Amino acid sequence: MKAVKTAITASPTVSPQEEVWNQFRQGSRDAFALIYQEHADHLYHYGCHFCGDVEMVRDAMQELFHDLWQTREHLADQIQHIRYYLLSSLRRRLLRTLEKNRRLLTSTVDIPGDFELIPSKEHLIIQDESQQEQLQQLYAALNALPRRQREAIYLRFFHELSYQEIAGMMSMKVDSVYNIISKAIGMLKKMLPPALMVLLLYRAR
Repeated sequence: MKAVKTAITASPTVSPQEEVWNQFRQGSRDAFALIYQEHADHLYHYGCHFCGDVEMVRDAMQELFHDLWQTREHLADQIQHIRYYLLSSLRRRLLRTLEKNRRLLTSTVDIPGDFELIPSKEHLIIQDESQQEQLQQLYAALNALPRRQREAIYLRFFHELSYQEIAGMMSMKVDSVYNIISKAIGMLKKMLPPALMVLLLYRAR
């Protein structure tokens, strides 16, 4: 998709995300393109972690953005965090597809969905050898966590979602999200040196 040339400026009383969303709902293709460019890579990486099936993720993303454009006039008129909205929508689509596959296939068939965390190739390319080793160690520790803890940590520190947003996405109570993230951080502190904990808490994005 071509880069958006038209700048979208928010009014003093409306956040930039709200302004982009409002213009998209009104039919602005520039705003729609901006939403895609800003969030597509993040959605793709999340989807691949979530189910491990690249083609399933691509199909779900294509359907998601197609449906967004087709139903834009009927979507919520106040979206303060577009990425949260898109991640939630993609997660629901992937869950529906995974559930459908489970019904169609025998129980002996392995259905992906373990939320394995793997550094992206692009992320590894820009790191030097020592940084790559740190990343591999960090991801190995993350993958040693229970699945729900992995997803909650990923959403919190890689996508900067709030505890309330994570609770909404994962169909949990907010207190439960605080609890599993606290437990995950406690486990990671036992597995990782302080420098790598800093990498997770402040740089793993």
